[in-house]
Amino acid sequence: MAPGGELEARDGLSIGYYEDWMFDQVIDMIVAQYGRDRDGEVELFRRFYEAPFQRSVGIRLVALDDERVCGFQSYFYWPYVYQGEKLRSFQSGNSLVSPDYRGRRIFARLLNFLAETQDRPEIDFLMGFPVEMSYGSFIRNGWDNPLDLSWYIRPINPLSVIGAEVPESVDWLIERTAESVDPLYPRRAFALSKDDDFVEWRRSYPAQGSEHLYFHHREGSNTIRFELKPNRRGRIQELVIGDIVRDSEDPMLLKNGLQELVRAARSHRFLSALSIAINRGSADRTLEKALRRRAFLRINKKIHFIVKPIGAVAESTDPAHWQLYRSDIDTW
Repeated sequence: MAPGGELEARDGLSIGYYEDWMFDQVIDMIVAQYGRDRDGEVELFRRFYEAPFQRSVGIRLVALDDERVCGFQSYFYWPYVYQGEKLRSFQSGNSLVSPDYRGRRIFARLLNFLAETQDRPEIDFLMGFPVEMSYGSFIRNGWDNPLDLSWYIRPINPLSVIGAEVPESVDWLIERTAESVDPLYPRRAFALSKDDDFVEWRRSYPAQGSEHLYFHHREGSNTIRFELKPNRRGRIQELVIGDIVRDSEDPMLLKNGLQELVRAARSHRFLSALSIAINRGSADRTLEKALRRRAFLRINKKIHFIVKPIGAVAESTDPAHWQLYRSDIDTW
């Protein structure tokens, strides 16, 4: 093992932790991989990885050939709550290998590093939503695929696909500001933290895509909030339900809130559909049943979810112990 926790290989390459002097090389790799604007990637990298909330706990790994960065793998702090405890969980982020170094198992070495190094931070589990290209590599590396997110869609105004235009300025019946809701975490499922510091960090890095919207439904002292995002899919203008936050387990709050959301969406004639991604294998089937009652139809589209326990959190590989939505992915 090299100084600083690096792992050396016979071919001269080493795997270790990211340092600030590597910044420009990593940005160049990201720009080359995705073909995006460099200035925009610099801003995103700094707001995402360098923010105080993330910088001290996030994990960034590199593959080095002397002082040349030839691979990069990140795991950003993504806290889940389970049985009242906030866990040290991390989502897999950028996975990059320089084209000049492909075929040398660099991605596999990056994935193996945390299991092999003696200089590892405290981790309960790693998780992620890999693209199809990298999915197989994660599975071969010992990650579990306990479930895939399934998509449901609810037609709203089907004739809107013929030619209804989205107004430049929309007077939404749905709010642009999230009101405070004291989150009720499921008792036996991993659910994404709603802590203020985490939420504020997520809002601090540049939004990817369109604006976020919120719909609130109240019954007495209880409130449910649906977090939404407009999305254009071909001729279909949809509202994606990315998250649901409620302060009561009362199933009628969820059922009635969903019904009112459908009514509000119908008032916008250019909207074709509402959609939502959920894990159908959850032990709590309340949401799935409510979606079916509101005529949401499951479609042939899915998102892979993977997890790798590092600490003693064996339940993380059981699909029944998860509550996941589209907003669990960092690009929400």
